Amino acid sequence: MRISTSQLYQQSVDAMLQKQRELSETELQVASGKRILTPSDDPSASVRILDLKEAEQRLGQFQRNADAATSRLAQEEAAIEGIQDLLQRVRELAVQGNSDTYGTVDRTAIASEVRALASNFLQLANTRDANGEYIFAGFKSDQPPFDTVGGSLNYHGDDGQRRVQIGESREVAMGDSGRVFTDFSGAAGGVTNVWNVLDSLADNLEANSGDQNALADIDTAMERLLNVRANIGARMNAIDDQKTANEAFELAVADVKSTLEDVDYAEAISRFNQQLTALQASQQAFIRVQDLSLFNYLR
Repeated sequence: MRISTSQLYQQSVDAMLQKQRELSETELQVASGKRILTPSDDPSASVRILDLKEAEQRLGQFQRNADAATSRLAQEEAAIEGIQDLLQRVRELAVQGNSDTYGTVDRTAIASEVRALASNFLQLANTRDANGEYIFAGFKSDQPPFDTVGGSLNYHGDDGQRRVQIGESREVAMGDSGRVFTDFSGAAGGVTNVWNVLDSLADNLEANSGDQNALADIDTAMERLLNVRANIGARMNAIDDQKTANEAFELAVADVKSTLEDVDYAEAISRFNQQLTALQASQQAFIRVQDLSLFNYLR
């Protein structure tokens, strides 16, 4: 079988080009730190890497949700704590107002402070979060949940609780509706709310009369808010636990992904040196092939 000079040339060129491609691919792996440059390099691993990247994205979203829920719950807790402190002060004033040692002037002064505290309660009940949403309005968070038009407390929100996913199978409520301040049993019968208790106390004090029911109603309201704060604390603890679990899962996912896609630098550099030597040998062989033409000896 005859082998023409052009065939020898082409075979040598093809061999050099192949070795250059291999060398270039290894060089890219070392530069990028990635073993897989295209899905065709390892189809099975590429599919797994895509799944792991999606898992990382989900975990990142869960962590952002958890941070948002923590921030909102912290704001709610601060508002409720402020109302608890406010009610504690009102209770002290109610005790003073029920004392026979206080007269009309004293009770009028106490009533003025109670009304100021009632106004503070309304402001706290209409607290907004960092996004400008009213935290005690349920799903109707774009409008103030409370006003006192008509002389009594009016609630314009709903009973909705916004929930966010903080884990693959875990959700948490980001807040509570304004019902936490309303619809509790009054000492005089029926249902009442925090603002009406304060308003009624102020009315009685301005009429130079104590309010025996006010103390019981304030205690009922404070007990409810204490339970709400306990529930908020439980949710925040659950969020912290889930964030810790998410972080551990993120590390595990990152470790598996690194095993699949990250290059082994020691192996890659060793392979690069071998491929470079092979390419240089191929180039030297091509030079020798050039001298095999019969025309070189007919000159």
